[in-house]
Amino acid sequence: MPSTALTRYETDRRQRLDELLAAHRLVGGTGRGRRWRTQQLNNSLVLRLAAEFQGFARDLHDLAGDTFASWAAGGNTKLETVLRARLSEARQLDRGNAHPGSLGSDFGRFGFELWPALAARDPRTASQQESLELLNEARNAIAHDDEARLAALEAQGNPITLRTFRAWQRDLDGLASTLDAEVAAHLGLLFQRATPW
Repeated sequence: MPSTALTRYETDRRQRLDELLAAHRLVGGTGRGRRWRTQQLNNSLVLRLAAEFQGFARDLHDLAGDTFASWAAGGNTKLETVLRARLSEARQLDRGNAHPGSLGSDFGRFGFELWPALAARDPRTASQQESLELLNEARNAIAHDDEARLAALEAQGNPITLRTFRAWQRDLDGLASTLDAEVAAHLGLLFQRATPW
């Protein structure tokens, strides 16, 4: 069963991306061929995808922190409040991109090495991690108006196009599902309980 964070990612957060995709279809059409006047929509899709994935990761971390604090405190509400605050204190997801390092650091607070655990769960993790890194590079280049970095991404085979966006979205959707399942499994194992979602 997915967490509320993943459910929201697959519904509310997906809806915002779908609205941009609908605008893209209106401007660029649905037929084959070169699209004109869609570059700013492609840029917007990249920015929005990075934002929605970061929001999902933060929601999942909050949910995991709530579960960890509740289970560890054993009914002591003051201790639960302290644990919850410590688990989210100076969290990188609150001030920077959801890149592999920030995810590893923030979810590592729950006592596991995130990326090896994800890779053990799903062999596609390495390519999904690469897509996350590329998405964040593109997001930063767009947000900081770094034309040289955008040109470098294009030269590396990652132009900011609808096709590239869809590939990154597919990989991040898979990564979100794996992350959701692994965090639940880890918490269940850590506390010797059934998974929380």
